[in-house]
Amino acid sequence: MLEVGMHFDARLSFSREQVDQYCLLVGDHNAIHRDLDAARMRFPDSADIIVPGGLIQTTISALFGTSFPGDGCLGLTFCPERFRRPVYPGQEIDVTLTIARVLRGGMIDMDIVLTDIDGQLLANAKSRVVAPDDAYYAWWHETIDGVDEVGC
Repeated sequence: MLEVGMHFDARLSFSREQVDQYCLLVGDHNAIHRDLDAARMRFPDSADIIVPGGLIQTTISALFGTSFPGDGCLGLTFCPERFRRPVYPGQEIDVTLTIARVLRGGMIDMDIVLTDIDGQLLANAKSRVVAPDDAYYAWWHETIDGVDEVGC
């Protein structure tokens, strides 16, 4: 049964090759994702090129459908509040997905927190997902909070 407060933790890392492949796939030609000098012009203390926010977001979306809530889950929205610090290739980041609200129609609002391994906040986000059917039917009649828009 999916309930408010349930959470899932994952540790992620992105290689330079993954950054290159993602940028090629989506047509992201921003130099900060390819060139250290360009990254340092934008972020003077940059240790490396910058991992695209979209790559991080799509990886988190994949966690929804594979890990939490699980197989069959569909992501409807992803609203990053702000990336507070850049993420670099090879850097390990911790992601925490927490159920914030359970809504009608199998929808779930999720709070997302990304930190580095020292606990420094990298980003916050919100997402609305549709629960997989097997989990959805278990709580459908128990938790009804109304449906509204996820504010981005």
